[in-house]
Amino acid sequence: MRQVSTVRPLGEALPKELATLIRPQLPALAEDIIHTIRATIPEYARPMDGCYGQAIKLGVNQALAQFVDRIADPNTPRDASAEVYRQLGRLEASEGRSLDLLQAAYRIGTRVAWRHMIRFRQRSGLPTQLMWALGEAALAYADELAALSVEGYADMQARTASTVERRRRRLLRLLLAPTGTSRQEIAELAGPARWPLPEQVCVIVLDRLPEVEPAISPALPEEVLIDLEGGDPCLIVPEPSGQHWWTPVEHALPGWRLVIGPVVPTSDAAKSHRQAQVARELVQRNAIEASSPVHCSDHLSTLWLLTDEFLVEQLIRKRLAPLQPLTDKQHKRLGETLLAWLETRGGAPEIAARLRVHPQTVRYRMRQVEGLFGDQLRDPDSRFELEVALRAASLTTAPQEPGEERAG
Repeated sequence: MRQVSTVRPLGEALPKELATLIRPQLPALAEDIIHTIRATIPEYARPMDGCYGQAIKLGVNQALAQFVDRIADPNTPRDASAEVYRQLGRLEASEGRSLDLLQAAYRIGTRVAWRHMIRFRQRSGLPTQLMWALGEAALAYADELAALSVEGYADMQARTASTVERRRRRLLRLLLAPTGTSRQEIAELAGPARWPLPEQVCVIVLDRLPEVEPAISPALPEEVLIDLEGGDPCLIVPEPSGQHWWTPVEHALPGWRLVIGPVVPTSDAAKSHRQAQVARELVQRNAIEASSPVHCSDHLSTLWLLTDEFLVEQLIRKRLAPLQPLTDKQHKRLGETLLAWLETRGGAPEIAARLRVHPQTVRYRMRQVEGLFGDQLRDPDSRFELEVALRAASLTTAPQEPGEERAG
């Protein structure tokens, strides 16, 4: 239930007959207040036949009428009229302004009313003590109206923030839709979501770190789109032209590993998202080092090799078929030696230094390799596919356990 500040019942200090004397003065007073406010505050100098002008006119007239009604009957209901002043506060919030202007308008209205009271006393001969009581009641009443506007302002700010947040999450999901999104569709939602449409973005997917409590409401830059509520928590960073931006993002997200997708045109955000997802999966499988942040741009060849694992498996099966009859240890030794030869095309001493074995061991293994692969070692296309297959196989094989000795 809303809590509204209240003034002391006017009937306790003011005679009810005063309402009859004051009421005829209200039309001229209202006109003077509206004119002074519009002349003093340029933001309120709008055509009076518009919605905003009508709201100000209604607010002033109703405030004066209700003030006099309370003098006549201190128990006059307030709920219906209170909504008018809450709405004035909502209007200020919707215009993107602070409450300073509306508060100034209340002060101006009170000063104009007081001047009219002074002139009214001079004409009517009201006692000085009664005038002071009337002035005190007017000030307290203005405070009450201002409090109602503050309430409406806060209400609109909360509703606007919630609406914008929903639009931003919807925009993020639209950008990441696998079916693709046109720039026009993105632009139509970016405005209401208060997101300046960038030329480029990158997508960050998040991976929970053990034993660290993640932030519930991270303090991220306003231009970063974020969704921590879905099954795939992620962010979209606009215009990621340098490396400086991810440091504050990482600091704002304790408990998460950042896996940063490639920089792409905004309409291709889904592609950046997919590569970041693949990189996260490879981190979880130990195919990519589990650092933080993980930049996809540092692992492009790995991502390329393992993007389509079915095709990779087919290539491995085809090109490495000669190794299949061997024991696991022989398979591993000959595969490492062949890959080192393909990568360096060096002699036995160079390959031996790379593998940390004796050159004679390399010569012995290479004779076995030549016997197994034959003409494939002399064909450029076959050598390329062999190297790709061996690299991919090394990425999909479980890493060597600590303490496991390398065969010599």
